[in-house]
Amino acid sequence: MPSVETLLAHLKDETTPLSIARLYWLSDLSDEEFTRVAQVWSTLSTGRRRAIMSHLVDISEENMEVDFGRIFRMALSDPDPEVRAMAIDGLWYEDQDLQLMRRFFELFEKDADTEVRARAAIGLGRYFYNACILEQIPLSAVRPAIEALRQAFYNLDEPLEVRRRALEALGNTLEPDLPQMIERAYADPDERMRVSALFAMGRTGETHWAPYVMEALRNPSPAVRYEAVVAAGEIGIKEAVPILERLIEEGDTEIQEAAIWALGEIGGPRAREILEKIAAGEDEDLAALAEEALEELNLLEGAETFMPLLEMDLEAEEEEAEDWLAWWEKEELGLEEEEEEEDDEDNEEYQDRRWRGQR
Repeated sequence: MPSVETLLAHLKDETTPLSIARLYWLSDLSDEEFTRVAQVWSTLSTGRRRAIMSHLVDISEENMEVDFGRIFRMALSDPDPEVRAMAIDGLWYEDQDLQLMRRFFELFEKDADTEVRARAAIGLGRYFYNACILEQIPLSAVRPAIEALRQAFYNLDEPLEVRRRALEALGNTLEPDLPQMIERAYADPDERMRVSALFAMGRTGETHWAPYVMEALRNPSPAVRYEAVVAAGEIGIKEAVPILERLIEEGDTEIQEAAIWALGEIGGPRAREILEKIAAGEDEDLAALAEEALEELNLLEGAETFMPLLEMDLEAEEEEAEDWLAWWEKEELGLEEEEEEEDDEDNEEYQDRRWRGQR
């Protein structure tokens, strides 16, 4: 390993582009090394700190072996809100450290920046899941944060971004009024809130939301369709399988990838047939995703129970979905025209999915 002096000299030399390879040296720092990095950090320009954080977040999402946790935690107190927001993103793998949860809660309640508060809500959502669903941490530890996010959702004076991220986090809870919150959000005139409602529907895993999700699968907005595809997978809506196949054929890359993942989650003989066809296809990227989805499907169904399913008659499953597909296709011809007229800014949510790392 090169010396820490070499690393610090590189970070401070803002006339040269950052070396991604050298940023790996920031993983698993010793106490002494971290102290020296922290001293230099405050001397870097805002642009340099942002660039470093952006690369570290990308690296940590792609490589589970690195550990930039000390850098991300330090950056939670950075004077720049964009750096603080990225630091929360970088800590996506944390869901049991209660001290960090309290720090997220503090940022949610007190930070002056809307985006930082919204990202903190997303971070808290992982703790909610661990407490309410997995029961790996005490519910009492997250109860104050749950109440704060509930109040934020109902408070119309709160920024929309904070309210909708609060709802997404609450989707990981068993709050008795969660269905009412989701229905209220789905009826909101702002598309961003409706997207968050679909996200929360998926997190609940409740089949009650299937009609809402099926309706959203034919929405002209790619952002809405994307979230509906993911929700269909999380809930396990078998009626959505033929629609997911059609969406894959339409060629929207983000939706294609989500639909392939969803098929692996939903399972069943028809989903397997579609995935196997994609896995044997010429598109190498989609084929790789299909292989991963098939592995997930195998894990879910189990080797012993899967083989008999191959012999099942697929007609019954296809007929069950026929009405849904016909309804979905009813206005399909007008869908392309509507999409062409959409303003790209309306789909900004669709273009930036980094925060989905919480899944």
